[in-house]
Amino acid sequence: MKIGVISDIHGSLTAFDKALSLLEETDIILVAGDILYHGARNPLPEGYDTKGLVERINKSNKNIIFVKGNVDALVDDWVLPYPLPEYALIEENGLRIVLYHGHHHKLEEDRVKFAKRFGADMLVFGHTHQPIVKDKDGITLLNPGSIALPKQEAKLPTLAIIKRGRIDIISLESGEVLFDYTNTSD
Repeated sequence: MKIGVISDIHGSLTAFDKALSLLEETDIILVAGDILYHGARNPLPEGYDTKGLVERINKSNKNIIFVKGNVDALVDDWVLPYPLPEYALIEENGLRIVLYHGHHHKLEEDRVKFAKRFGADMLVFGHTHQPIVKDKDGITLLNPGSIALPKQEAKLPTLAIIKRGRIDIISLESGEVLFDYTNTSD
């Protein structure tokens, strides 16, 4: 199974469309929150179109699992395909993934404790707008970065693809693999 991972769309229809085109071959897409709005501390992203984004999401035939981010609102539940949960648990081919936005925890140790409560192998989160893949105390921590408002030094919008123990962090602009990680514990 091939899993796409995106986060922090912040209302950018342009970024969401680019991400969908790069994730066309995935079986499922995990979205780690902050879907429709940019938030008071962020600039408007390129292609900001919340109404168009809602329409695209609702018309998509992709299997997409969304969770609530810190700028997602109750009203979003009325326009999106289902009410946004705080977290989701996904099990696929023996891989147990917890998906949440991540604003609940600042420290890696707290993220790991949260994932372990579910017996997870991997914790997928967003919020920081910075891509990361690393192992911490038996849990793979994956943040795909932001597809709309990146905050890492190079300011590259990114997403991730998980397939057979390998995780690729991919440039939204070029489709190039920027970083790959292989879990050696498989």
